[in-house]
Amino acid sequence: MRPVRARGYAGAVPGRPEDGAAVPPQSSPAAPAAHETRDAAAPAYVESPPSGRAVLYGRDAELDSIQALLDGARVGHGGALVVRGEPGIGKSAIVDAVIPRADGFTVLRTLGVEAEHTWSYAGLQMLLHPLLDRLGRLPAAQAEALRTALGMGDGTGRAHSLQVGLALLNLLVDASAKQPVYVVIDDAHWLDRDSTNALLFAARRLSTESITMVLVVRDGFAPDFPAPGIPELTLGPLDLAASQAILDMRADGIPFTSRDWILRMAEGNPLALLELPAADNEESPLRADTSNSRYSTTSRIKQAFTERIIALPEGTRTIILLAAAEETGETAVIAEAAARLGSSLADLEPAEVDDLVRYHRGRIEFVHPLIRSTAYHSAPRARRIEAHRALSEAFGDDDIRAARHLAAATTGLDEKAAAALEAIASYEAERGGCVAETAALERAASFTPDHYQRARRLVQAAQTAYAAGMTGKAVELAEAAERLTDDHVLLARTALIRATILSWAGHSKGFDVWMESAEHYAATGHENTGYPLLRGVWNAWETGDFAKVKYASGLASKYGGSNNAWVRRLARAAAGLNRQPGDTAGEAVDALRSLYDYYQPLHEDFQAFDQVLAARWRFLAGDVPAAHTAAAEQVRACRERGALSPLVQALLVQAQTQFHYGRYADACASASSAIELAHEQNDRRALMQGRIWVLLPIAAIRGEERRCRELVAAAIEDAPEDSVIPADTTLGLLELGLGHYEAAFDRLLRIAEGLTPMEVLTQVPTLVEAAFRSGRLGEVKEAFDWFADWADATGRSYWEALVERCRALMATEAEAGAHFARAVELHRADDIDPFERARTELVYGEWLRRVRRINEARAHLREATEVFERLGAVPWTQRAQGELRAAGDSTAVESKPGLADSLTPQELQVVRLAADGLTNRQIGEQLFVSPRTVGYHLYNAYPKLGVSSRTELAKLDL
Repeated sequence: MRPVRARGYAGAVPGRPEDGAAVPPQSSPAAPAAHETRDAAAPAYVESPPSGRAVLYGRDAELDSIQALLDGARVGHGGALVVRGEPGIGKSAIVDAVIPRADGFTVLRTLGVEAEHTWSYAGLQMLLHPLLDRLGRLPAAQAEALRTALGMGDGTGRAHSLQVGLALLNLLVDASAKQPVYVVIDDAHWLDRDSTNALLFAARRLSTESITMVLVVRDGFAPDFPAPGIPELTLGPLDLAASQAILDMRADGIPFTSRDWILRMAEGNPLALLELPAADNEESPLRADTSNSRYSTTSRIKQAFTERIIALPEGTRTIILLAAAEETGETAVIAEAAARLGSSLADLEPAEVDDLVRYHRGRIEFVHPLIRSTAYHSAPRARRIEAHRALSEAFGDDDIRAARHLAAATTGLDEKAAAALEAIASYEAERGGCVAETAALERAASFTPDHYQRARRLVQAAQTAYAAGMTGKAVELAEAAERLTDDHVLLARTALIRATILSWAGHSKGFDVWMESAEHYAATGHENTGYPLLRGVWNAWETGDFAKVKYASGLASKYGGSNNAWVRRLARAAAGLNRQPGDTAGEAVDALRSLYDYYQPLHEDFQAFDQVLAARWRFLAGDVPAAHTAAAEQVRACRERGALSPLVQALLVQAQTQFHYGRYADACASASSAIELAHEQNDRRALMQGRIWVLLPIAAIRGEERRCRELVAAAIEDAPEDSVIPADTTLGLLELGLGHYEAAFDRLLRIAEGLTPMEVLTQVPTLVEAAFRSGRLGEVKEAFDWFADWADATGRSYWEALVERCRALMATEAEAGAHFARAVELHRADDIDPFERARTELVYGEWLRRVRRINEARAHLREATEVFERLGAVPWTQRAQGELRAAGDSTAVESKPGLADSLTPQELQVVRLAADGLTNRQIGEQLFVSPRTVGYHLYNAYPKLGVSSRTELAKLDL
């Protein structure tokens, strides 16, 4: 059969074959061939001599936007763009028109296929086929993950989404080493979700690469395609002049009255301008269509296609229905299925002649996606079922695609179809395709006659949805399972899933669901009752509901069992660290220490979160070094496993410990990484915590009032509704540094009143100083006793130093000196919290000056000034310098900011790892960026640090 040129082009674009295949640049014969793409009927091309480039009517601004991306990629500043618009508006035509301008680019192009929407990594398979020979250049873990995802593994591994995304990024970067890469994804809305996640991961990390990625997305009559963090270009209708120009070139001889009707009905849609003239007759239903609904233009186009399809012979309609149902276009299978329904490949010719389909490279292709959709949905339902059944038989029992068509042909409960779909789920699981596995299991459950088996499959689907980060779908599936069964083990599992999701989202309702899970486990005598009870205590603790803490502890006593002892200990810790009656802070620290090695084997993702939780317990127990070590280990482990949600929490704990070490640049880098990942996962509680726990205190110490206001506003906007946001206590530190003592005390008063969550315990020394300077020490004794009990129980000198400083401020003039001296001695015993040490030196120096021990005062004030300057604590530096001048020392203190402070958070992370001897590739694996991005950050960091090589980095004090 002869290939037919796609309907709607004014002429072939020079250098571009009429079949629509993208051509690799002529200047680079070694470039991998781009994937073939469909010829979308779209706005008219006109030749633009002498350049030979394609030009579109009315789309100059849009073409310039994509051209700017290409120009950036040429010089190593790549980027991504989502191009949106209704069907036929010219999205693909714009991308096509830019391809001839991509001189010197490797063009990689593919399209999402509706039939493969639930096939894990199907989109990546099509896109990366020309690059598979480069897989060996990737790090082993990434190469194995990508092989597994693409169905090329040995079946023993599982592809973690983070590793797949990073492998994709590095494969594209490798391909761009000699010439830039232009990636085009048509119909991205039909990509499988696993491929979409990987592509979006890479798309957000192209700013330092020679790569441009454009994702073409249909609005309306298609799935949603959210792409947070990626710029978007939405195509609107053409103006009247461009619309008339298209009609002038494409539809000569149309009567004036018809032209007016076509222009009105097309509403600036180029495809409608091309198709409506063919439907212009008095009998057409389109003549009566005067609708102005949002999708009216698309509906008119589909109606025009429907009329052309209905006019085809029955045999032709049958074979194009089969081609629409089996979107791979595999001719042999379609032909065999057609024979079962009384049709053949010869029947395809009328549809070819009418420019509806074409036979190209052994495949049956539709000229436009709307034609495929119309060919399928315009057929009666019974006929569609017959088509899927015929295709299932044509593939045979051993082909995974047979199971998909069998499912499509099944209209009621059918265990055979359900089992076939569960087999598909197992196949997808081997490749790490959690999204596809979820879809297959959910579909399998819909065909399952037995209620228990249906619930079991739904629970399994919920678990895989949870693992894929599809929290809404996981909850939906879990709740569906719960309506089908009274089996306590299944119900305990569904409650675990729902409770974990609710808790990560910061909802207090999570507590009730944790209790549900515990009750179901208890009904079976299962030892795991302790796990949901313990997580329930933590949830209630985080949301400040200590009545619920007591309730969960009571259930632990009621149910008994060895694991439930851990629940009572965590409840004691919650009470003691939050000043609840009957428990002390010292007892709380002892209880937390007993929980360090808590471990409950349930599920891989739960385990990762539990281990991060144990790192936080170390922090709450005041052991900053142990918490830092545990958090760093969990950051590494979570990166390797691709456990995103636990990784966010591990980064937050790491950032808090870095803050207490005075490594503010590191803390900002960790918190920024956590916030970036939290944005990608829509983890609202983590967004709030990263800002309030880390970024806000640093801004407050540095006196950045505007930055503080912005962080508080962003935290309030992002936080879950029932979150307790301890912003006032940190703003109290800002006010104290600025010398606004009454305002500082008012901000910190909630600590004195016992109305604050656990995170502010370490702010008690600031409360005491604010009370001292505003003459209100009588109001803080209870809060100080609480802090002193906790600090004594930690056994750590750095907390005892703060206790001694507070005692000095609260003591008489005669007694204060001994407490100050003891505080300075304790501070110097370790390297924790240089900011607090400098504050102690400052208030001691002030006291020494008051009692006229001037020489001693100067030494402490100079020490304080040097530390404050190094930390960038501007208001505190100014206060210390003022005290120095008052002590008769006018010599400027020479203190340079730390080298780390001159770097951006990302540069600092890269430089530290490079100084440790890691290669660019190894650094990229840890930070989820490409080796080229690592090199970019090193290139920018070297001049700031005054070095020119990695060897010199290792000698720096970073």
